[in-house]
Amino acid sequence: MAPTELGTPHNLPYTGATEFVGREADLQKLHDRLQESNLLAITAIQGMGGIGKTELALQYAYSALAQDQYPGGLCWLRSREDIGTQIVGFARVHLDLSLPTELDLPQQVAYCWSHWREGKALLIWDDVTNYAEVQPYLPPRGDRFQVLFTTRVDLGASVRQLRLEVLREAAALDLLRAIVKDGRIDAQLADAKALCGWVGGLPLGLELLARYLYRKPDLSLAELYRRLAEQRLAAKGLLQAEPGMTASLGVAAAFE
Repeated sequence: MAPTELGTPHNLPYTGATEFVGREADLQKLHDRLQESNLLAITAIQGMGGIGKTELALQYAYSALAQDQYPGGLCWLRSREDIGTQIVGFARVHLDLSLPTELDLPQQVAYCWSHWREGKALLIWDDVTNYAEVQPYLPPRGDRFQVLFTTRVDLGASVRQLRLEVLREAAALDLLRAIVKDGRIDAQLADAKALCGWVGGLPLGLELLARYLYRKPDLSLAELYRRLAEQRLAAKGLLQAEPGMTASLGVAAAFE
């Protein structure tokens, strides 16, 4: 868990991104949407697996943390786990909130909202699959809480969607260059473009390719492309995310 900075309580997970490129416009759009309304409005980063939804949310959250934009705290929630327990745990650990023992879990969550630390707070639900499952745990309407989802699905009209697209070729090449710093990308530019096309501009696929090339300084991009074309998604180095990466699934699972 990352240490609290600038006195702002948070439980943001570690970001494994060595470089974050090609999403500057999306970061600005996300910031603008979260600041649009004084009432509780839910924004969702939506897109296919491996496109970088969680990383975009993390990058925004860490930037907001550094600028002390949410003095009420930044609370990261894993939507596939028990949400109520996570909210109560955050309030106890990071807000030093003592809850009455006679309350059941829904009442404890309501108590947390009404006794939350002063100042605007950002609540991030990662990997939401069903809006109805998280709706009972949403904070009350008002100007204190901002809510951000990441999701692969369309959650309906109740949620403002920010749809992520795959990276354009120029941004995809920049991502490769940011990790493979030995000049191979520009020296073998045609093959680099072919690799970008092979993964369809998918950021997870690009990162896995770049990390593989980084570990293999003598491997040409043409040879890697040949291996990929022959082995497809069974190619070594693409099935598993490396330790430390934000993504927990490989490019094969992302394409699936």
